[in-house]
Amino acid sequence: MKVQLQLETIPVWDGVREGSECFLCSLMKKAEEDGVRYYLSSAVMTPEVRVEMNKHGFCPHHSAALAEGGKPQSLALAMDTYYDENKRVFTPHIEKILSAGNARKAMKAAEALFEEAHAREKGCLICSRMEERLLRYTYTIASLWSTDSDFRKALEDSKGFCLHHTEALIKTAPEALSGDTLSDFIKAMVTLLQKNLDRVQHDDWWMTQKYKSENRDKPWNGAEDAQKRAVYKLVGEGRVIDPLK
Repeated sequence: MKVQLQLETIPVWDGVREGSECFLCSLMKKAEEDGVRYYLSSAVMTPEVRVEMNKHGFCPHHSAALAEGGKPQSLALAMDTYYDENKRVFTPHIEKILSAGNARKAMKAAEALFEEAHAREKGCLICSRMEERLLRYTYTIASLWSTDSDFRKALEDSKGFCLHHTEALIKTAPEALSGDTLSDFIKAMVTLLQKNLDRVQHDDWWMTQKYKSENRDKPWNGAEDAQKRAVYKLVGEGRVIDPLK
């Protein structure tokens, strides 16, 4: 049974018109910024949000983003209660370490402490908010591709998606499509990917040629940032790292 997801038609149409290497990267970077902003806002004053933050927390990447987010009061308040929860979880392990009668017991208790610390880093509230948006965006893309001929043409004439978000798009497609339509969509997205990987590689190749003396005065043909685009066309930006499951 397919899940009926909310369509995000406006941001998806805006995205396909922007002409970037992967508009899902752009949308997900915005989703990431929104997530960081939310958890540094007055929302942290809300008890249910603080409980959620104390229980789950954030991946190291988004913890760093919060630390650099320019909202010291909000983050300090959130971290104070997060430390209280850490203390509750860690104290029994610390007491076992300090009361251990030999090195073997101390090492075993220390291992348990740091296993608990790693467990506290599993699952990220910001990643989860990003994942929810990504699912809606990819669902919308597949749905519009099958129902709107103008969107299909605009997408197939675009620069497509990075490899990472092409995978996400194809994984979500069965929620929106089935049968021959699903098959056609997968083939169309892979064809779009292949065409644009070749284009980016050609730009990257031309950049290497521009550094040769005989090509110094020839035009760049848009390859000035080809090395960066070559990287991000594969790995993507605004990636969902560790959502709650």
